[in-house]
Amino acid sequence: MRQITKEKLHMLLSFLVFYLLVEIIMFAWMDFSFLPTDFLIDFILAFAVGSVIFLIRSTKVSIIYLGIVFGFVIALFLINATMYSVYYDIFTLQQFQLINEAKNVFSFEHLSIFSIIVGIVISALYAVYMFYIGKIYIKLKVKPKKYWLNGMLYFCASMILVFTYLLVDSTKIDSFVTDSNVTAYKRASFEKYGILGYYAKEVEDLLVASDIVEVNDTIIEAKLSTPTDYFGLLQGKNVVNILLESVQPFAINEVLTPNMYRLTNEGLYFENSYSENKTNVSELIAIIGNNPSVYLSTRFDEYDFSYSLPLILKENEGYITSFFHDNVPEFYSRDFLMPQIGFEHNYFHDDLFPDVEIWNWNGNYTPDSETMSKMLPNLSSTDSPFYSYWATMSTHGPYNYGLENIELYNELGYFDAIDKAEEDGLWTNILDGKAEEDVLRIRHYQATVMELDKAIGMMLDDLEAKGVLEDTIIVLFGDHNVYYHKIHLKIFEDTNNNFYNMDMYKNFFCIYNETLTSEYLLRSGAEDTTISEFVSPYVIAPTLLDLLGYQYNESLFLGTSVFDDYEDVFYSLKLTGIFNENLFSSDGESILYYKNDYLTLELEDFQTKSALIKDKIKYINNWYIESKTEKNQIE
Repeated sequence: MRQITKEKLHMLLSFLVFYLLVEIIMFAWMDFSFLPTDFLIDFILAFAVGSVIFLIRSTKVSIIYLGIVFGFVIALFLINATMYSVYYDIFTLQQFQLINEAKNVFSFEHLSIFSIIVGIVISALYAVYMFYIGKIYIKLKVKPKKYWLNGMLYFCASMILVFTYLLVDSTKIDSFVTDSNVTAYKRASFEKYGILGYYAKEVEDLLVASDIVEVNDTIIEAKLSTPTDYFGLLQGKNVVNILLESVQPFAINEVLTPNMYRLTNEGLYFENSYSENKTNVSELIAIIGNNPSVYLSTRFDEYDFSYSLPLILKENEGYITSFFHDNVPEFYSRDFLMPQIGFEHNYFHDDLFPDVEIWNWNGNYTPDSETMSKMLPNLSSTDSPFYSYWATMSTHGPYNYGLENIELYNELGYFDAIDKAEEDGLWTNILDGKAEEDVLRIRHYQATVMELDKAIGMMLDDLEAKGVLEDTIIVLFGDHNVYYHKIHLKIFEDTNNNFYNMDMYKNFFCIYNETLTSEYLLRSGAEDTTISEFVSPYVIAPTLLDLLGYQYNESLFLGTSVFDDYEDVFYSLKLTGIFNENLFSSDGESILYYKNDYLTLELEDFQTKSALIKDKIKYINNWYIESKTEKNQIE
């Protein structure tokens, strides 16, 4: 039995060494500390998982079991390395729900080749060493009865060590056990708990997703917003809310994008607007003011979205509510989500182009102007007030890949116009002097924004022709930066992948309405309509509710009206961090990066607002957990 004990300990020790090696490499990849800050929690979990081999007599089966566990760890490394390299994101088990979406948008360009090489090398070394162990011990003969007795004793001894640690280090364990939602701050949680620690907590969260989470620190309760000076100014007005896919301010140009440039000058333009989330998250934020960190299974369940802007307008004032997006309805489960949040009419690719095969993800998207021509009959109405939302498509990457659209943009004269503007000193390629392929990608990207601008112009002309432009609020906002081909990094010459550089996340955001502009200039005494306040898509829903004359439950919104004196901080589910113009934190407490020196009062204000965001996230999660009802129970 001494030999079999030596064999199992040898296997277990080898597994733990290779596990720690992968974790060290993963942490270095993600700019974390050397090892988890609560390292022993992670190590003891790895030890417990590995100790299962004491219950397995067969050497081969023991090696296979540990190989499966190690393969899972390697897979997590590869997925996280790729997601972090492309999106600065960390993989969560909840993201399995987006497997079809990920498959559709997948590009070999997104793969991290170096991480694959590292993964293969480590896996090969692990396999060779385990094969070596097997060769040493495979010929051992142990009677089953004797083995089971001793194996159980060793396993129990391992578990005694585990539980002894749990009792001794009770403070950290209590913190680990009571951590209610690691995915809300997954970066900080991952760095704190490690690979197995983090994913064990996420599994626990998924299994107990029906439990109500206690809101600590600050007691969050339903609280009606205080009307601002602009409250009800635009009551009864129409709303057009447009998500501009990957549009950032540097692409807006007086000559090349005259319509959006006009809206920034005649409407309220927020020059310090920031956003960095996946499109579906930014979309939901702009429509309802939040995005829960718990999984919403709208395909199978119903939730309480009674505070949603389109639902309020539809049920209280008879607004026509319409959603438009040139994509398949099941993408991000929009076919189930949009009706729940209040959209009575939903128009997807087959509704807009019933006889046209949908595009693929190589850049040959339907031009936004063609989509707009199909939308116009249902986008607005002269008979009833309307709320229409459109998620654009042309500006989605990759850039300079779709040969059909390159030819189309050339025929439309977009590239000639770009060249003329550059020659006249009215446009500069933001990657001028860089690699030729990146210079061409920016030209192509600018052409896609010009195509989008053409669609915006068609909409403005149609609203004006129908006589409803003055009675319409138009909101344009970007969802995230231009991340394809790592353009966002190349713009800032960031070779270190510093995800916390908040300047990379500036997005386009403006609100246009003639009455609002006049009132703002009158009340503020400003000379123009450019506003320097720090904002994000979180302000869109509460601002519109305020303008339309509706008070809202502040606890359900992570932002406030832009006309409120309170200046927000931005929480990114994708980055799982909180930041403003100057400070970036991965947990709302410690400062990971600051752009300029800051005062103690500034830090305290930031931490207070971050703590409030944390409690609001718990309140919002509880709201959905409490309201969740299976569809088959209500039908």
